[in-house]
Amino acid sequence: MSSRRPAEPPKLREPGPAEGAGEAPLRLIDGTKKECKGVLAVLETVLGPMPNGSRVRAWVADVPSRIDVRAWAERRGHRIDSDVREDGHFEMVIVKGGVGRGQP
Repeated sequence: MSSRRPAEPPKLREPGPAEGAGEAPLRLIDGTKKECKGVLAVLETVLGPMPNGSRVRAWVADVPSRIDVRAWAERRGHRIDSDVREDGHFEMVIVKGGVGRGQP
């Protein structure tokens, strides 16, 4: 049995509770086809130049990747605003903070 996914990410939907109304749409990082280290590398690259308080949406495919993203965010001083399972993947909203206790 194969799971079918759309070839491209869905269009942005109306802002939910983690995405305040009136804010710019969040950048989507689709990590569903990446191993965890790849997802973390993309998150680091995307969030790096952004100012503190910036937010991104990240999709990860499985529980181990989800756990790793949460641990990475905590170490780096970022906050997870939202973490829900949707359509066969986890969607996380990450808010950039300052550098945390550990190394990337």
